[in-house]
Amino acid sequence: MNVSDKIVVKLKRGENLKPIRLHVKIRDTIALAPAGAKSLAKLGEILGFEKMKLSDDPKQEQYYKENMGELLDTNWLLFRDYAIRDAEVCAQYTVLMIRLYFEKTGKFKLPVTLTSIGVDLIQKHWLSQGLDPLEIVGKEKVTEKYWSNKSSRYVTKTEAKTVQKLFWSEDFFTECYHGGRNEQFWFGPAPEGVWYDYDLTSAYPSAMALIGEPDWSTITHITSTDELLGGELTVEDLAFANVDFEFPDDVRYPVLPVRTENGLLFPRKGNSTTHISEILLAKKLGAKIELVEGRRIDSDRVFSRRKGGGRECGPAEKPFLKFARHCIEERAKHPKKTLHNLFWKELVNSTYGKTAQGLRERRIYDLRDAETKPMKPSKITNPVYAAFITAFCRGVLSEIMNALPRDVQIFSVTTDGFLTTATDEQMKEAAQGTLGRRYLTSRIGLAAQWSIYEVKHIIRQPVGWRTRGQATLVSSAPEDWDGTGMVPKEDETVVLAKGGIKLDAILSKAEQNNKIVDLFFDRKPTDTVSVTMGAGIREMYEQGMDFVDKTMTKRLSMEFDWKRRPEAAGDVTVTTGNEQSHTHLAFSTQPWDTVDQFNTTRAIWADYNKQAGHCLKTVNDYQAWAEYFEGKLAAQGPAGAYIAKEDGVLKRLRRDLIIAHKLRKAGTHELKPHAMGNKKIFPTYKLRAHQLAEILNDGFGIPCAKTDVDNARKKKAFVPHQVPRTAQSVAVLRSIRLKLFPELDVEQFLTPKAAFDLAVEDAEKQLRTNISGDMAIDINEKS
Repeated sequence: MNVSDKIVVKLKRGENLKPIRLHVKIRDTIALAPAGAKSLAKLGEILGFEKMKLSDDPKQEQYYKENMGELLDTNWLLFRDYAIRDAEVCAQYTVLMIRLYFEKTGKFKLPVTLTSIGVDLIQKHWLSQGLDPLEIVGKEKVTEKYWSNKSSRYVTKTEAKTVQKLFWSEDFFTECYHGGRNEQFWFGPAPEGVWYDYDLTSAYPSAMALIGEPDWSTITHITSTDELLGGELTVEDLAFANVDFEFPDDVRYPVLPVRTENGLLFPRKGNSTTHISEILLAKKLGAKIELVEGRRIDSDRVFSRRKGGGRECGPAEKPFLKFARHCIEERAKHPKKTLHNLFWKELVNSTYGKTAQGLRERRIYDLRDAETKPMKPSKITNPVYAAFITAFCRGVLSEIMNALPRDVQIFSVTTDGFLTTATDEQMKEAAQGTLGRRYLTSRIGLAAQWSIYEVKHIIRQPVGWRTRGQATLVSSAPEDWDGTGMVPKEDETVVLAKGGIKLDAILSKAEQNNKIVDLFFDRKPTDTVSVTMGAGIREMYEQGMDFVDKTMTKRLSMEFDWKRRPEAAGDVTVTTGNEQSHTHLAFSTQPWDTVDQFNTTRAIWADYNKQAGHCLKTVNDYQAWAEYFEGKLAAQGPAGAYIAKEDGVLKRLRRDLIIAHKLRKAGTHELKPHAMGNKKIFPTYKLRAHQLAEILNDGFGIPCAKTDVDNARKKKAFVPHQVPRTAQSVAVLRSIRLKLFPELDVEQFLTPKAAFDLAVEDAEKQLRTNISGDMAIDINEKS
């Protein structure tokens, strides 16, 4: 929604009376509410409204919430009071936000979003520090003169534009900007143990506070790999590069991001465009790195080297440090969960988002013009800042993840934290890297805190399916929290990220978790879920409708997203919260070698589900998919042309065996004596068409009739390497060599080996065991 000006509404009053003219501005409380308090119920709690109960019986209350029409019929007064409460919350919250905005900016209005207040405040803060808000973000005022056809004269227009040197490199810096690191490292149930959900403390504000005062006129090229990696540049410098890279095989979590159509990927090798912090971390992990293109900008973090502005040789003014510290100090003045406390928390956390606004296209609906438009950059949008902040946070997480002992498991990572079996002592040790120490320096400077992470949840056993898709099988016990100094709330004993699945908002977190778990274990390829959503602003405006709920049906999607390559798999038996026992596939993962492998796998998975959907619920399900994948991969290129949909590989093998045998090629010139139990067969025996058909069909499971032999024998040339190399085709050819053609050259039939496959190690035994200090998966045998 984009409301930049008032909307004029005229209300008719009768034939002889002038209409009432209203100036309307539309605001969405979701855009004005702090994170974690987006619902009217949460806002009501912040404002001190007593929660209204529809019944003393929890089940009856839930029933009324789901069937408000019945409450209307049976208890009008209660229904009326309950309905009015929402309007009261909106009105009271609006008044408070107008007052709060006036107190901080001197402007009497209700802003469009809470984050827009942050933009106004940080610009006001820069001015108070003697900084030019335009110069800080690399802009300047430019006055241009142009001819106006409307007024038939020249007019001048002054607007803020990017300074020239930054403008020339703006696209490059934008390419360096990526979002957070989000990956699912485990599919299905993980082993039971103690799993800690750690988050970096105030991740984006802490990274923002490290940025030095930039001098945009000093933007220069990085000319060589030696300049990039030689030690002159540090993790806090404003230096960015496009590099070719390759990590050693023993790096569990590569750290250089590659953007794809399906989000960020972290492969072992490829090409990445990012900030120096991630590049230097990659070097430390042993990656081979070659510079392709790079830029650097001088920035002052201690002393200002600038001339003019009264800051020459004085202390450097970091753009975000004092503002972030100010927000944290203001927040500390108010009790937790109060409006003012959450207001200051939201301002400091959301300022990063405004530096990135408009860098990646996002379309919004403009009520005035009644059309969808790209979201415009904010007043503080700057790709250098956005790229630095996100890269540094990814780098800190990646540094810790790679520094943990190899027997520590990581279940998933989500933007600013990860779920792991690492203890506090292990985390402290892993956080001693270069990026971790710089992050700690920021935390000390901002809030005098001597730790860079905090515990958000503790659970006993998670289950996961895709990025941002995790739930809890076994919640934590009170003793699991010993040593944390925390008394856990019920919500903190459950980890739940629904992966885009919408559930009834009236359900508690624990109830939603149980429902998600049931959906996962009971899912079928044809399953759908009903999603209840409010009408959108565009729909309400264009159709003149009220805000009402509408129900849509969408396909349930709880399969793996293939951002990582399966490594060790097994079937695991678990008991869910409703005491039901389930056996389900689980597998750990490793990085893809290349982005191409990921894209190929995604494409073949989509093809696998085109005619009929599939769920990966058992090892057998996985093996069926892996065999399909192997066949599809092997059939790529000329050899894959005209492969039959049903038994295509076997039929291709049938054709080529018959041709080769007729032309005495590929070792088919000699038969095994008494082959297939037929004592008439000797090495030079000439098989008749019906005999060969019977042997292939009955002896080796290759669909074959006499007519198939007759047709194939009409071919005059044997073309090698035309049979897709799959586990099935290799096994059949080896069996034929053993039982029929002892000199058979198996490789003459098969396509070249694929660059990769989806074979996994058998980890069933290890997956069934609980964590006992070592959760590493032992390798037994290839599946």
